[in-house]
Amino acid sequence: MTERLVSKRLFWQTPVSGTTVSGPISSAIDLRMGVVRMESLTFMASSVTSTVDLGFFYAISPDGVSWGSFADNTALLTSTVSLANPEGYQTIALPAALAPFVRFSCSGTGSNPQDSLCTADLWLRMNQ
Repeated sequence: MTERLVSKRLFWQTPVSGTTVSGPISSAIDLRMGVVRMESLTFMASSVTSTVDLGFFYAISPDGVSWGSFADNTALLTSTVSLANPEGYQTIALPAALAPFVRFSCSGTGSNPQDSLCTADLWLRMNQ
């Protein structure tokens, strides 16, 4: 069986103001039909005034209606400041979601500036 990579846009130039604990949340991603696994989260963050400091989190759901907390799962990334180039194009490997629905959150941490913007995509490996 042939597989292919498919990108799902999570955020597009989405504002992540300051150190908001619960920043923007993506729409639910349905992993039931043809998804072999989640491969990676790719993102680019930027700020005119200072260095961006973001964290990425995920929550799962058995039905797409009742959601667990983002705190229930280990953070995908706790701080972009720890990266060699915090405002460059970055990729995060993803764990197995072990649920049919997943959604993502991007939150400001530490000294994140008020004018931070984030663009992020989820890469899925799917059956052809």
